[in-house]
Amino acid sequence: MNSLYKQTLIAAAITFSSASSAFASLPWIGSADYLAAPGAQNDEALVGPFDTYDFGAGIGLIVPDSSVAVGNTFSGWIQTMVNSHILGGTGISVPQLNTTGTGGGFELTVISQFSGTYTSLIGGLLGFTIDSGTASMMFDSNPNFSFANDTGFSDGNAILTGGITGGSGFVNMNVGYGFEAVSLGFTGALAVVDPNVYSPSTIDGGTALFSITALGPFTSTPVISQVIGGDNSVMGNSAVNGQLFELDGKLQLTAVPVPTSAWLFLSGMMGLLAFNRKKPLAA
Repeated sequence: MNSLYKQTLIAAAITFSSASSAFASLPWIGSADYLAAPGAQNDEALVGPFDTYDFGAGIGLIVPDSSVAVGNTFSGWIQTMVNSHILGGTGISVPQLNTTGTGGGFELTVISQFSGTYTSLIGGLLGFTIDSGTASMMFDSNPNFSFANDTGFSDGNAILTGGITGGSGFVNMNVGYGFEAVSLGFTGALAVVDPNVYSPSTIDGGTALFSITALGPFTSTPVISQVIGGDNSVMGNSAVNGQLFELDGKLQLTAVPVPTSAWLFLSGMMGLLAFNRKKPLAA
């Protein structure tokens, strides 16, 4: 394992959005009818309104394609699961949502694969770009995810899928933390926003903040311990020549963006209405 990766604590923020500067993104608030998801067994739930997915502990793996050096590339994979739904910072109770990988109910898992390039290395500060990749949320009526066995995360049905279009970030190797921002669009032939599940089905992306911890003498990483004690792989990729990290975070959803001109028009109309209300009636 490359020494640059050892004992790393990474705080990562990932932004999922396909909105251009000519558009204004909106927060998505809606419901998810998992009873209507592909393969549902009638022991799921209708959840909502909510605006955020809360992830439980997950696992990530980064493997340099050659070595950690400016201009070289790397590959990465993430597997995690949804722990709860949130509206305005308050959790929503969903007893049917399984977060253990065994038993009844249903589970929601997230899988992602991506590639990137190391762009700078100055005084232990390692910069990089995220160049491409995909991310999917999977619905499964048979809870069976296992970090140790590297199974059960991708055997459900995709209800959200997007393509990573770019991003960048850094890792401070001296103190062991970093940050990354990645864009993902739910548009195009490969994108999925299941209209039978989501209402309204206007999800365009979202913003996620992850805390990520690597195995070290001062860190507790139960998920990494499960992986190392099991198949020692993530999405079928061996961790022997890479760095495992444990992550936890949230994904706040956004809706299809509204053109800026529409916002200006609405603002003008609101101002006009306010002016008319204040205008005195003629005698």
